[in-house]
Parts: sequence; C-alpha cells; structure tokens
Amino acid sequence: MKADLPKLRTGTPSRGPALVLVALLAAPLASATADVTAGVEAYRAGNYGLALTSLQAPAAAGDALAQYHLGLMYELGRGVIADEARAREWYRRAAEQGNARAQHNLATLLLDGRGGPADRPAALEWLARAAALGSGKSAHHLGLVYYRGDGVERDFARAREWWTLAFEAGEPDAAYNLGILYRRGLGVPRDAAAAAQWWERAALAGSPLAQHGLGTAYLEGQGVPRDPVAAYAWLSLAAQAGVAAAGQSLVLLEQQLSDEMRERAAARARELDARRAAPAP
Repeated sequence: MKADLPKLRTGTPSRGPALVLVALLAAPLASATADVTAGVEAYRAGNYGLALTSLQAPAAAGDALAQYHLGLMYELGRGVIADEARAREWYRRAAEQGNARAQHNLATLLLDGRGGPADRPAALEWLARAAALGSGKSAHHLGLVYYRGDGVERDFARAREWWTLAFEAGEPDAAYNLGILYRRGLGVPRDAAAAAQWWERAALAGSPLAQHGLGTAYLEGQGVPRDPVAAYAWLSLAAQAGVAAAGQSLVLLEQQLSDEMRERAAARARELDARRAAPAP
C-alpha cells in the first residue's frame, strides 16, 4: 500500500511576515512626512524654532521640501543666524531633486554672488529649469535678463517669449512688460492698442504698474479712446497700491473733473477692484 503523500498547499501563502516588514519600513516614512508637514506649518506660522527642529532630520535624509525651507530660513535668518552659504547648499540639494522654488532661489544667489562666487551661466540654467517646471517668477526673471542684456546678448524677442510664459504662469507684471515692448516697438511693431490690451490684462490680474500704465493710456488717449473717468479709476487703484507717479497724476486730473465725474470714477474703481479680486471661474 502506498503511503499517503502530504498534500501541497495551493492556497494564498501567508503574508503576515511581509506585511509586518512593509509596516516597519513605512513607519519611518510616515513619521518623516509628518515632520515635514509640521515644519512647514510652523514656518508659515512664524514658529521658526519648531520649524527648524521638525525639518532638520527630513532635510538631512533627502526630503526636498524640507531642504527648500531650511534654505529659506538660512537665507532670511529666520530661527537661525543668516548664512547664505548654507542657504545656497540647501537650495542646491532641493534644486537637484526638481524643486522649482529652490531652483529659482538658488539662481538668485548665484546671480548676485551671495553665499559664494557668482555664476551667471549656472544661474540662467537653474532659472530655465525652474521655468520649465512652471515657475512664473523664473520665466519673468529670464525675460528681464534678455530685455536688459544682463550678461547675455540683448534679445527683445526672447524677452517677449519668457514674459508670455511668465504671465501664463501667473505673473501679472510680465504682461505689463509685454505692454512696454509694444508701446516702445521693441522687438515688435510699435502698437499702442496692443500695449493697452496687455496692460488691461495685467491690471485686472493685480499689477499696480499696469494699472498706472493703463490709467495713463486713458488719460492721453494712447491705444484707447481718451476717457478721464477710466483714467481716474485705474490711477486710483495704482495710487492705493503705492505707485507714487499715479498719485501725482491723480492730483492733476482731479482739477479737471467735476464732482459728478469723480463720483463715477470712484464707482468705476470699486467695480474694477471687485473684478480684479474675483476668483477665476
């Protein structure tokens, strides 16, 4: 008689040990994530001591967000003695992992020679990498570099390209700069109407400089029909935002407007401010 052979187990093998191992590995990751979250929240609340305590270990372990915030703290001297060399190093670590804000801030330190030697080619490369990741600030800065010919050949066409990208990424002043190109005919045909259109887009997006430019355009009838009421409304918003030249223009314009026109202009300013502040649909 043949002896009964032991039956093979064909069911699902036990996952108990594997699950325990996964849990053990995941626990430190969850703890590090919690530390970074706590550190970022503490930083935003101005509790820099807690932020430093929470962020140091995750940053040393390679967390890019923690590294970026430590860079901020050392650059600005928040919770630590300001040290731009250490800020540059923390930004570099985060930048190499693809943190666009760290890339932008590292580029500004490299451009200015803060925290170490200036390195313009490296700075421009970091700005371009950050802009490719959607940084409007970096795209705006690159536009300024090419507009001024700051260490590169002056190129208004490239400035226009970078500023267009910057505005699309949420930088209102980039559209103001685009208006300047059209107003002065730099790299594009001179076109006062196109300048006013860019200024209106920037003004509604919150650019005080564009509000001043558009108010001046309405005052002078440049690219738009002359409209003292619209001019007063836009100049009022710019002056409230601190544009000194707009305040000076308002003083002169008030002498030309009747009480009824000033009331209309004030109402228009409130309407425009509401449109500017309204969230996009």
